[in-house]
Amino acid sequence: MDTIKKILKQEGRLQKICVGIVDDDPDVVDDLKRYVDLTDGVECVYATTNPKEALVALRRLKLDILFLDIEMPIVGGLDILGQLESLKRGNTGIANLQVIVCSTNREVGDKMFHYEVTDYFLKPFEQERFYKAMDRAKKRIQHYGLNNLNDDNKCFFYGERGAVKKRLNYDEICYIEAKNNQTRIWMNDKTFVEVNESFGNMLALLPKASFAQVHRSVAVSLKHVLGVTAHHVFLPGIEINRGEKGKYQYFDQWIEQNSISGKFQIHGIAREGKEMTNTSQRM
Repeated sequence: MDTIKKILKQEGRLQKICVGIVDDDPDVVDDLKRYVDLTDGVECVYATTNPKEALVALRRLKLDILFLDIEMPIVGGLDILGQLESLKRGNTGIANLQVIVCSTNREVGDKMFHYEVTDYFLKPFEQERFYKAMDRAKKRIQHYGLNNLNDDNKCFFYGERGAVKKRLNYDEICYIEAKNNQTRIWMNDKTFVEVNESFGNMLALLPKASFAQVHRSVAVSLKHVLGVTAHHVFLPGIEINRGEKGKYQYFDQWIEQNSISGKFQIHGIAREGKEMTNTSQRM
């Protein structure tokens, strides 16, 4: 907790983790607020039973953690999750928001991987389950904060507990790939290291200006992108499937900003610039 406070202090923010709650059940809101009040270093700064109001509030709030109900009338939790990326771009106060989903539906967990939520639990829930989710969110906040304490930080260290930690520079990474609950970090088409971090956690550790998610389980180094089509991203010696346009808007915007007309030569085939764009020009 001292580390987290130090991070938040260096960012010029309150030394408490800021929590928001969105749930149409006032009893659940009260329970969550009570549990937050009992948690050291955490403060509930926003709570509502109105999801439409929450969408407006998320444009201005500074939040570290959001407890979000899925089953709500008119505007559901999935609707809010679907708009989070655009909301984050317009509000740096939620840029690193950790979302904890609450639901009465056991099948909702299958959809959560796509949205990369921090955790989810079923209602009704016990206080112990709340603390487990909160601890997971705190760890992600801590990881992200440590990674950004110094703008000159160009690397991270990995290795088993108790073993010598090895350094890996961000520039060496071509892309990262989800593998069950772990992440593979690829340096080229044959070399990778596997770390005991989820894909979402690993993505949060990487500098946003240099990496972008292009598929539900893959994020690429923008520096290494050679070209793109509607369905693929090309890295040196590597062809990666790309999610449908509009799903990963940060990457789409980066493509637009770095696009010029022309043809791109790959595998001996010249493709029109409308189909494939040479994106290696500005980094």
